[in-house]
Amino acid sequence: MTVKTVLIIILLYIVFQLINARKDHVMTGNIVGGFFSKIESFPFAVYISKSCNIVRNSSCGASILNQVILLTAAHCFKNCDPFTVNAYSGSIRKYSGFENKVISYKKHEDYYPTSHQNDIALLRLETELVFGRAVKRIILMKFPPNNTLAVVAGWGWIDSKGTRGDVLKHTPQLVLDRNECAKQLGNTEVPIGMICGKDTDGDGYPEKGDSGSPLVINGNIQIGIVSFKRRVFTNHTIAYTHVPYFYDWIVKNAKDLYCEYENRTLKVKQVLAHIPRWPVEHCDLAKGVI
Repeated sequence: MTVKTVLIIILLYIVFQLINARKDHVMTGNIVGGFFSKIESFPFAVYISKSCNIVRNSSCGASILNQVILLTAAHCFKNCDPFTVNAYSGSIRKYSGFENKVISYKKHEDYYPTSHQNDIALLRLETELVFGRAVKRIILMKFPPNNTLAVVAGWGWIDSKGTRGDVLKHTPQLVLDRNECAKQLGNTEVPIGMICGKDTDGDGYPEKGDSGSPLVINGNIQIGIVSFKRRVFTNHTIAYTHVPYFYDWIVKNAKDLYCEYENRTLKVKQVLAHIPRWPVEHCDLAKGVI
């Protein structure tokens, strides 16, 4: 074997190893800071692409409540009519996985943009999600376990300079009560129904584009929705809508949002079928419950 042949073999081996290394590490790295995710670890996470009032595209996160209802932040849909919204689930990459059209939404009736109070909303999908390994519902509990360590996952900026990421990232968060939350945010009054999360390593935190994304404990119990931060005081402490506080509102309005569309669709079908009598109220409530 000539020296030239040996060198070629060595070069090919090095190239092969570099390619494998790239495959192994392309999804590893520093949401800001944090870690790249596997969709199997966050199968309830949904990427939302939206245009409101013919304004350019913006994005938010959401979580899957059931086959047709998603949970997100109300401020993602402030002044959003008319709207064009698509939801993407089942993949760590934006615009991949399963695309679904959002046909209606319900913001909390007492949402106040200036104070961020009641920053919660529900979305109604056009077609049902098919659950599987990469698409699963989140778990909601009115009285969740008292776990102070949580995780948030989203597709927002990967730094505070506006660098956009294309894949799902996650980072641990230390859960703070409202009093500690207020201190972290410069003694700002924190509305009832909110908690805070703070990075555990001084590096990882949600950014623009992560609004509406879920904060979870124990792997799949959602306790928060990314709401706001006070940049003048800190980038590292995030205010979250406290999901358990709104449990009853979610249950009621998830049913209403589902049934409203189902009943309207049934009436249209009846008219098209030339059936003279209007149908009675009809709704498969199993789809509407949490």
